[in-house]
Amino acid sequence: MNDFAGLSKNLIREKWRLMNWIVGIDILALIVMFIMQLISSGSNTTLDFFFQTFAISVTIVNFVSFIMLSRKNEHIFTSNNYRLIPVTDTTLYISNLFTTFVAFVYLQVLEAIIAAILYAIGNFGNIGSGDFSGSSSGMGLLFGAIVFMILVTLVMWSGITLIHFLISWIKGFLPFKSQKFVTFILYLVVIWGASVIFDIATGYIYRWIYTAGYMGAQTLSQITNAVWITSGIMLVWLLIFSFINIYLMKRWVETIR
Repeated sequence: MNDFAGLSKNLIREKWRLMNWIVGIDILALIVMFIMQLISSGSNTTLDFFFQTFAISVTIVNFVSFIMLSRKNEHIFTSNNYRLIPVTDTTLYISNLFTTFVAFVYLQVLEAIIAAILYAIGNFGNIGSGDFSGSSSGMGLLFGAIVFMILVTLVMWSGITLIHFLISWIKGFLPFKSQKFVTFILYLVVIWGASVIFDIATGYIYRWIYTAGYMGAQTLSQITNAVWITSGIMLVWLLIFSFINIYLMKRWVETIR
């Protein structure tokens, strides 16, 4: 437990710094755009423009952050600095995936704080709570949707790692593994094959659940059940991907930096 906590502390520090840089660049870009709009439009420019631009930039920032965290995630798995630390590969894998997710949540918190500040300064009015969020079924659906998004994010990161590890494993048997063109073709084939297997297996599970009558989308309660069932499927995929990743990391993946 101490090894996990110490390793996670070092990993999260690097990833938080990365998120701070991304948010800082985003805010700087927004300020520059606001000033340019102020110069071109004069007094007609209001905080509405700043808030609306920020709302649009959130999508871009989340996409860029996801890519950057994925890249950081993969670098750690092949880094001498971390692979030589006296911890098990399982501890390193779980800590790396956990801190990557925490860093992404940290980004969402920063964006929510900035949005709340802009919303309050702009005096856009009060956000009312509807009956949907107040009902037990609505709250169950909301909580289930949050869990589903968390699991999907973790599955995507573990899936990216699985593809990289499979490429590393396959290249170990090839005499011309250093050629970039071969690596590119391998990525295309592995991604295609993994996508086909994922789609077929998930589709089969969905058909079986639907035929058995456990899943529907006609009432709010049925939609909630569908979300939770889908979350369960994502959890199973996460465990499968993680098991394979840890096995490949122990047996085949070597450090390259």
